[in-house]
Amino acid sequence: MNLTISRGEFVAVFGANGAGKSTLCYLLSGMIPNIYGGRRRGRVEVCGIDPWDHPINEIAQRCCMVLQDPEAQLFMPSLEMELAFGPANLGVPREEIMRRVEEALEVVGLKGLNRRNTNALSGGQKQRAALASVLTILPDLLVLDEPTSQLDPLGTKEVLEAIRNVREGHQVSILMTTHKTEEVMGLVDRCMVLKEGRVVALGPPEEVLSQVDLLEEAGVQPPTTARVFSAVSPWLPRGEALRPEADPDRAAGSLRRLLGAGALRLVPREVPESPGADAVGEPILQVQEVTFSYPGTPPVTALKEVSLDIRQGEFVGLIGQNGSGKSTLVKALVGLLRPQRGRILFKGEDLSRLSVGNIATRVGLVLQNPDYQLFSISAEREIAFGLENIGLAPERREERIHEVLEMVGLEHVRETFPFKLSFGDRRKLAVAAVLALGPEVLIMDEPTTAQDYRGRYLLAELAQRLRERDDRTIIMISHDMDLIARYADRLVVMYEGRVLLDGPTREVFREAEALRKTFLAPPTATQLAAGLASEGMPADLLTVDELLARLEKGGH
Repeated sequence: MNLTISRGEFVAVFGANGAGKSTLCYLLSGMIPNIYGGRRRGRVEVCGIDPWDHPINEIAQRCCMVLQDPEAQLFMPSLEMELAFGPANLGVPREEIMRRVEEALEVVGLKGLNRRNTNALSGGQKQRAALASVLTILPDLLVLDEPTSQLDPLGTKEVLEAIRNVREGHQVSILMTTHKTEEVMGLVDRCMVLKEGRVVALGPPEEVLSQVDLLEEAGVQPPTTARVFSAVSPWLPRGEALRPEADPDRAAGSLRRLLGAGALRLVPREVPESPGADAVGEPILQVQEVTFSYPGTPPVTALKEVSLDIRQGEFVGLIGQNGSGKSTLVKALVGLLRPQRGRILFKGEDLSRLSVGNIATRVGLVLQNPDYQLFSISAEREIAFGLENIGLAPERREERIHEVLEMVGLEHVRETFPFKLSFGDRRKLAVAAVLALGPEVLIMDEPTTAQDYRGRYLLAELAQRLRERDDRTIIMISHDMDLIARYADRLVVMYEGRVLLDGPTREVFREAEALRKTFLAPPTATQLAAGLASEGMPADLLTVDELLARLEKGGH
């Protein structure tokens, strides 16, 4: 690898899990070799020094790293103390420390929260706090390792705005790894794509993100507008070129212009039914007037008289911002939380009469953070634990272990200690451990967090296969609207502890104003279709494939 970053430059790095993104971050920040060992050839120079030859406290004065999980970096009892910790250790005078703290809080949009306990911050606030805590050191280079991968759309917007403010207010260079190509358009100077440790593309974002085939081969999701423009480009007049757009309205404007000029034309087609939309059965889960509050002064009411029926064989997308009640609801569905009012029925049986262990063979939950579910010595022992507890015969256990490891593509690591696996593979293992118990309802809480392009679709395809093969009911919480649109035939939108919207996916995504209140947006393909409605395009399309099926070469 060869890479040079200029002062003040912002470089985004894309690649599949295992492509080398985090290794690059560790080499620049000095975590290699100070924390992680290995062998290196060549030279790395950060602000005039080679991290290989200096202790990490020296490197940290020049290059600071913000981790994917902000909770791994926040440890002081208040936000102000968190931001003061770095410069205090460098012997910076108190008055200068307080000046830096105030400036950093303003840059990241946390001004006035000086005394706030970091544990009381939202996900987006925690990531902004982690960013602010390194700004007070005044580094020359910021290394951000997937800083938005665990955030909802609002948290992502907050962090990206904070990064934008950092660029404007400080002459700092930034290298950021991410799986989200659309979020960096209009923000970065250059994009780099890694594949198996090698640089396969490096250049301006409009140039790199236009190479749809290269991105897909590298396991990187191309921007939606790039996919659409790439597909129609062979039909354009000679010399006409379209670059990916961050703004769907501007992209729709380009397509309207081409339709008006006759370079493209619309093909009338029926809007397809959602997959499996008419193949659902009787209610399997019934939520009846459920209210739940977390203890505190005052108590925090997370669910407010929620009523909901989930039918056999449905694929339900559960969406909403962090704090809207989604995770509380699914924890109540598996008995981890007991409602203060109302009841939950599984095939007519009140779940309050069953133990959590009995519920687990009926309704399985894969948590957002797989590390909360993994504790055994190997991948196979992780799965065997649950099977032993439900009394499955030894000969059947081995068969089941092999079956679920094959399903998630982890058979080759069955004897590996779970915490030696990547975050994405630990998530797959948690799914396998739940699947092994044979639940009729599978709930996946943010299964795409920290997954690359291929990984997120692998888990969604697995859920779809389970639904088609075994008539399992799937409930998926996700902030990935493109993925939800592709797989879910029904959407439930949570807002402030209540069900705001509930209906077929196409109908819910038509409610753009109601979704805007929750800081959610329809998939980019749906926004493009809405922008072409004046030309006769159906406004409720969900995927790029549906959109492209209605476009063809024009007569000019």
